[in-house]
Amino acid sequence: MVRFYGEKPYRAAVIYGGPGDIGGMQPVAERLGKTFGTMEPIQSQYTIIALVMELRRQLGLYVKEPITLIGHSWGAWLSLLVASCYPFLVERVVLVGCPPLEEIYAGHIHERRMKRLSKEEQERFVWYMNHMAVISEDGWEDLRQLMIKADHYAQKPNAVSYAHLDGQMYERVWPEAIAMRRSGDLMRYIQSVACPIHIIHGDYDPHPLEGIVNPLDSLCIPYRLQILQKCGHVPFDEKFAEERFYQVLKQILRS
Repeated sequence: MVRFYGEKPYRAAVIYGGPGDIGGMQPVAERLGKTFGTMEPIQSQYTIIALVMELRRQLGLYVKEPITLIGHSWGAWLSLLVASCYPFLVERVVLVGCPPLEEIYAGHIHERRMKRLSKEEQERFVWYMNHMAVISEDGWEDLRQLMIKADHYAQKPNAVSYAHLDGQMYERVWPEAIAMRRSGDLMRYIQSVACPIHIIHGDYDPHPLEGIVNPLDSLCIPYRLQILQKCGHVPFDEKFAEERFYQVLKQILRS
C-alpha cells in the first residue's frame, strides 16, 4: 500500500520509523505534497529483508526516475539499506533522527531518555518497550506521552498523531536491526551507498549525533549535516524547529 500527495512525478518518499510506526510520517508527506509529488509507502512485512524488498517494489511501481528517500529514525536505516541494494532507485537519502550506526553509541539513548523521566515513568517506559505486542489501547497512549516527554524539546501546540504502532512488527524487526548493527553488517551495507547522504538532527535528540557521523567519517563516507536547534527526535512535531526542518527539506529537494 502507498499513499500519494501532490502531483506526479513523485520526487520524494517518506519512510517512517518504529519499526511499525505506521503513518508516523504522514504530516511530512502532506506538507511536502503541496510543493513536490510525495509518496508514503506503508510497511507491512516482519523481517528486514522483506521490508527492503517491499519498499523496492513500492518505489518501482510508481517512479521512473531515482527518488529522494526521507527516512525518520528506523526509516533512516531502511532508506540506507534500499539505497545500498537498489542504487538505481534512489537519488539521495535524508536521515532524520537517525539511530546510531554502531553499537558502541547505542547505550546513550536510554541514558538520556531516563534522565528526562521520573522514576515511576522510567519503570512504565521500560515495561512498555519490553511488551510491545500486548500493550492495551490506554497503554499506547501512555507510552506516546512518555515518548513525547523523553524525545521532544517542546512539542508544538495542538499536535496530532497520525501513527498507529504495530507492536508485533517492532518486536520482530527491531531485534533483527540491533543484531545487524552489533555484527557490523549495517555499516557494511552503508559503505556501498553511492548516492548523497543528508543528515538532519535535533540538538536535543536522545540519539547521539556522534553515533552517525563518527562511523561515516571513519569510512570516509561523505554527507551533509544540518543540526536543528531546540529540537528533539521528531523535528516535524517540534514547536521551535518545525519550520526550519521543512525549509531544509525543500532546499535538499530543489538541489
